[in-house]
Amino acid sequence: MEQVSAGMPDAEPAGVDQELHDGDEIEIAGETARVLHLPGHTPGSIGIFMPKSRVLFTGDAAASLSGQPVVGYFNIDPARASRSFASLAELDFEIACFGHGPPLLKGASLAFRREAGRLSRT
Repeated sequence: MEQVSAGMPDAEPAGVDQELHDGDEIEIAGETARVLHLPGHTPGSIGIFMPKSRVLFTGDAAASLSGQPVVGYFNIDPARASRSFASLAELDFEIACFGHGPPLLKGASLAFRREAGRLSRT
């Protein structure tokens, strides 16, 4: 990360419109979505789960690499990042949208379960 970010200026702080916490419910496109606390990449990382639509927004807790989900990159706490990824594998969703990489449009929770199982064996 130090090599990638060398010479890059610090990002300007962004304002917060609404603080979100694990388990909070918010409305998205007329549907109730649940906030998921997913620490590891950064302490306050979150994802959004839309159970009715079976859509998961992973934030930076996961990425899509060659059509497969993987633990996100550049994590402050790699062990927590792996646990956050494993917690996503417990959900039931068809579609996963990532902060990095193309979405998985079919069978996403099964793909997460396979990767979480592989991680638990390493």
